[in-house]
Amino acid sequence: MTRPADRPAPTLRARLQAASQRLLGAHCADDLDDARLQAELLYGEAAGLDRARVIAAGGGAADPTALERLEALLLRRLGHEPLAYILGWREFYGLRFEVGPGCLVPRPETETLVEAGLAAIREHPSARRVVRVADVGTGSGAVALAVARHALIAKVIAVDVSTGALAWAARNRRRLGPMERVVLLAGDLLEPIAEPLDVVLANLPYIPTEEFEALPDEIRASEPRLAVDGGEDGLDPFRRFASQLPEHLADGPVAVLMEVGAGQAGTVTDLIVDAVGRPETTTAVHRDLRGSRRVVEVRAGYPPGAGAAPGG
Repeated sequence: MTRPADRPAPTLRARLQAASQRLLGAHCADDLDDARLQAELLYGEAAGLDRARVIAAGGGAADPTALERLEALLLRRLGHEPLAYILGWREFYGLRFEVGPGCLVPRPETETLVEAGLAAIREHPSARRVVRVADVGTGSGAVALAVARHALIAKVIAVDVSTGALAWAARNRRRLGPMERVVLLAGDLLEPIAEPLDVVLANLPYIPTEEFEALPDEIRASEPRLAVDGGEDGLDPFRRFASQLPEHLADGPVAVLMEVGAGQAGTVTDLIVDAVGRPETTTAVHRDLRGSRRVVEVRAGYPPGAGAAPGG
């Protein structure tokens, strides 16, 4: 007869399954797959392993010291601290960005803004020279740095009203580069930018205040409100942005791209078309991976057939 003391210790896989159930039960995960992913990442952080090595080690025993660290990290997550804050990083557009309190966590849907922005830069008539790009509401610098690394002819000016967020952007710029083609400025929307812009990208707060109050604790209580709350109807920052836009656009071809929330694409498109104020503008709406209408784009002065389609 096997005595309790002789029973083998639970495998790492079993420990992580138990952690996954705790995360799911505390409503810290969307489903079991998401809970497993979080548990594996947390154990990897505790043990100094990447996720692939955690999975490969699943059949063996867990490291006792790593388990103690895991429990401490798990308690933070069960308290609804954002996973990215606990890990200290978030993957975005194939790059690892350092993030933490004071900075919005980059979301996968914002990669749509990067994709569409890169196309607007690539198709700009000045693409053989330098395309002057703004990233408004840069936060961690995710959009600005992803664009700069993939568009070598882009000079990117990244702006945020929060100096705390800009500190994270500066850390990411030092680590990821390119230092010489990304300028960081503190200020309200477009105001601190002195030179004319060819392509403007913006990820502004767009959640209506009433909806903000109902967001999950890890967003409402942890991430900066000024990066999420867009006022009564979610569009206050867009109106201020549109009022500033005319004086910051170059005289030649321009493109303006903005991430939007549900039901906002039409209104924001009209705001930007009016602000650009030029004949023969073309518009488009780009969908994210979930099929949501995520990014509106307005172009003026581009060659016919390049990118955004009329009435998009």
